[in-house]
Amino acid sequence: MKKYSILENIKEIHHRFLRIKFLAWIVSIFFFILLIRLFYLQIIKGDYYRKLSQANCVSIVKKTAPRGHIYDRNYSELVINIPSFKVNIIPFYFLKNENFEKTIVELANILDIPPEDIKEKLSKDRGYILEPVTIKRNLSEKEISLIEEKKLYIKGILIEPEPKRKYPFKSTASHILGYISEITKEQLVDSSYKNYKAGDIIGQAGIEKQYDQILRGEDGATYILTDARGKQIKILNEIPFKYGKNVVLTIDIKLQKFAEQLMEKNKYKGVILAMEPATGEILCMVSKPDYDLNFFSGNIDVKYWKKLLRDKDHPLTNRAVQGLYSPGSIFKIVVGLGGLNEKMIDINTSFLCEGIYWIKTWPYKCWRRDGHGHVSFFRAIAESCDIYFYKLGLKMTVEMLHKYALMFGLSEKTNIDLPGEKAGIVPSREWKIRTSNSPWFPGNTVMMSIGQGYLSATPLQIINLANAIANEGYVMQPHVLKAITLSNRKIYKLFEPIKLIEVNIDKKNIEYMRTAMKRVVNSAAGTGKKAFISDIIVAGKTATVENPQGETHAMFAGFAPYNKPAISVLVLIEHGGGGGDVAAPLAKEVIEFYLKELKK
Repeated sequence: MKKYSILENIKEIHHRFLRIKFLAWIVSIFFFILLIRLFYLQIIKGDYYRKLSQANCVSIVKKTAPRGHIYDRNYSELVINIPSFKVNIIPFYFLKNENFEKTIVELANILDIPPEDIKEKLSKDRGYILEPVTIKRNLSEKEISLIEEKKLYIKGILIEPEPKRKYPFKSTASHILGYISEITKEQLVDSSYKNYKAGDIIGQAGIEKQYDQILRGEDGATYILTDARGKQIKILNEIPFKYGKNVVLTIDIKLQKFAEQLMEKNKYKGVILAMEPATGEILCMVSKPDYDLNFFSGNIDVKYWKKLLRDKDHPLTNRAVQGLYSPGSIFKIVVGLGGLNEKMIDINTSFLCEGIYWIKTWPYKCWRRDGHGHVSFFRAIAESCDIYFYKLGLKMTVEMLHKYALMFGLSEKTNIDLPGEKAGIVPSREWKIRTSNSPWFPGNTVMMSIGQGYLSATPLQIINLANAIANEGYVMQPHVLKAITLSNRKIYKLFEPIKLIEVNIDKKNIEYMRTAMKRVVNSAAGTGKKAFISDIIVAGKTATVENPQGETHAMFAGFAPYNKPAISVLVLIEHGGGGGDVAAPLAKEVIEFYLKELKK
């Protein structure tokens, strides 16, 4: 009996142990599941719930600061703001809509955009869980009316006002002004845009891009208490936006329009540049073809954008700072001054031009097929004798041509305050070996001496060759910003002119070149005589530039009045023919209009 009691006790104790062990396992599993859940909530989803708790049903609606206006030098409005409306979605509430896919399609049909575009915007990461996402800007009255109706039963949708850019002059000065649009995905991952976020409107070209930080101002915000459906209960706080500063440009819109009309009238492609030599101020910058800025106001017109991208004439390219051309005979300014400065020639040195010059079995022709006969310095510049410069170039060698081309700023950017500027090429023996693995030949020197061959420059660099002579040896940095102003026209900052280049050339030789360039326009045999103005002395240099893609480019670079230059002009007509016949007359009209109409 005693033995049986002991066995029963042992069994009872064992059963209790098993029950306790089973309960311990259950509790352990429960705590393990709880631990996993806590890990998920705290670590994996912690950031999400932290943002949600911080939000506490408070929506922050950004108030976009109106961008500053853009004016010409006389304070004529070039870019202003007008009211418009956009539709925003707060994803946190919008995703709670019943039949989500149907809601997306309904909204897409009203806004005339693909449903995929809305989904893509909703999928982007945001720093704040109740942050609105802009779906479409520049809404029509019909779209606003239909969305207001939908707001009654669609969660998380709202319409907000925002300023929109307006361009009163349409395509005029489009390459200078540029345009704005929503920041792209590529820009968002670019470190240079680290202070921007998805949905921001930024400058994408021209002045809008160059001075985006000045024009954009500081956005404000409204803190709104909302219910579970995302509908407004009350406004908790408002932070006002700060207007962007205004930008005043150096260009004269009347001169800009006049120069553009000259190009349009003749259906020319190319560039007209006008500057103040003494300050570097750009008075006009025409690049044709161009584009209508109003297609970029609000939502960019997709069809128009694709048309611009497909256009083989590249209307989006600002040829004045991004186009690369052989400077042609305008480069003879550099070669002539280099020869004088190195005492390779003097103004009386003459070379015989028989219309053709042979290097072994290779013929190099002058533009005048019957030749110029014996030609000295002044006549060589005035009549643009090629053979004079073939012989001078060979005497100087490529090393000296390279030296003086660099001295005049070729192959170096001018640092103009416009985006996308190119530098051009000044070739040398080493450059040719490096790029084509072939030696430099005498024929390369001959072609370089008349500004062709491998030599290339932007129109801005080419006009600076004329500016160096107008200023008697120095060049100012080109710029389009004149001043930054506040909304009451009070000047916030003025642009201080900067000297870009000072050439190491004897002043006497520069004066010889000035005299020679005056003869280009004012002598009976001068190639630029069609730029002659009876009561204004114009100096300049023509160029007819060989072009492997077709007819020659026509160029003229010059300045006026001769004794105290107030304007320098470069005209470049692609496939235009002769510089003296085509470009010089246009330069005359620009100079006359500016000095006789605008300056008066």
